[in-house]
Amino acid sequence: MLEIININVNYGEKSVFKDFSLEVKDREILCVLGKSGCGKTTLLNAVAGLVPHTGEIKGADSVSYMFQEDRLIPSLTAIGNILFATSHLYKDKNEAKAIAKEALKAVGLEGFENRYPHTLSGGQAARVSLARAFCYPSGLLITDEPFKGLDIATADTLEKYFLKLFESSHKCAVIVSHSVEEAVALADRAVVLGGSPCSVKAEIILDMPREKRTENLAYCAEKSAEIKAAIIAS
Repeated sequence: MLEIININVNYGEKSVFKDFSLEVKDREILCVLGKSGCGKTTLLNAVAGLVPHTGEIKGADSVSYMFQEDRLIPSLTAIGNILFATSHLYKDKNEAKAIAKEALKAVGLEGFENRYPHTLSGGQAARVSLARAFCYPSGLLITDEPFKGLDIATADTLEKYFLKLFESSHKCAVIVSHSVEEAVALADRAVVLGGSPCSVKAEIILDMPREKRTENLAYCAEKSAEIKAAIIAS
């Protein structure tokens, strides 16, 4: 569970967040949307402790952060990139390696463990990044437009892998996105940010089970329209 309580973030004279509060429940996927520059990434960086802030953030003592870029280390293999981020957290290195191999298998990269980043496609590199994020033993995953720049088919595949890993984890997740379709496909709840200082302008509950949404085009269209209208109004 993540609790953001009355945080304040300033860039010089500009107040980005003032007494801002937000909560993410256990095992919940929250999608954060809004116009460019409204403060979405700043919010993630505050949660991750990367920007100074006042107020209180609970549940962010250990965070997995998945960025827009895969940020793989060129000199390390696929499994080496995961172990670089996780192995120091395990007393048993074999356990860390087994978890990493299982995560790569879960994202369709079984047999790719010893491949280097330059030999992977963009989608495959994104899958390694996704596996690494879920291997990190934290209760919170935050992602900043993780599927941006991928073609539709690859992004759809990554979304499915994301949900597969999420369902087998004990994390809650915050996804920053510009994609309304991504929010409808993945989230339990979407919030639209806007204004200066930034605040929650709308909250949309996505209460239909995710596996049934693709079969219910009317529901997806209704929720997409609701989110789009909220972004425009923000």
